[in-house]
Amino acid sequence: MFNELKNISLISNGDQKKFRDLMELTSDELLLFAIGFLRNKQVAEEVVSDVYVKIWEKRARLNQIKNLKSYLFICVKNGCLSHLRKVKNEKIISLDELSNFHFLPVEGPDNDLIDKDAMKKVYAAIEQLPPKCKLAFTLAKINGLKHKEIAEVMCVSEKTVNNHMVTAVKKISETLRLSIKNTENRSPFKRASLF
Repeated sequence: MFNELKNISLISNGDQKKFRDLMELTSDELLLFAIGFLRNKQVAEEVVSDVYVKIWEKRARLNQIKNLKSYLFICVKNGCLSHLRKVKNEKIISLDELSNFHFLPVEGPDNDLIDKDAMKKVYAAIEQLPPKCKLAFTLAKINGLKHKEIAEVMCVSEKTVNNHMVTAVKKISETLRLSIKNTENRSPFKRASLF
């Protein structure tokens, strides 16, 4: 739906139903993304809402956009940075100056393949990542953006995105391995020399 030329064309020509469909399809993940920057759901909702209003007002230009999904994320990122700039009363706030991006755990279907303790450890490991690394990881693994789209959102090269992803996977794996080793070391059977 995101980048279907027919739907983009219909929205740019004023099709309100297609625009509502787009909002319904994208609002949850854009809201989570905005909360990651702002840590305030109400303000994040306002930023995302403002983005949709601006897109609707300038809908005639949508035909010029090559990738609507990354465009939406860029608009929300810019809206969040603009809000932070106003709140902090600073002229320049960019991703480089962002001291933290908060990762919000997402709820998936309940199943027994991964226990809740393991998921808490994964989320804790993600939260320990450097801000830009966490942002790239979230955009890739939670929002499903491709490296090229993430590069557009973050204003970096695809190679930089790849480096962030490698770092994220490495650090998360290391954290989880340490957690597993600590659990194994505490095993009463090992202490009793039974195994």
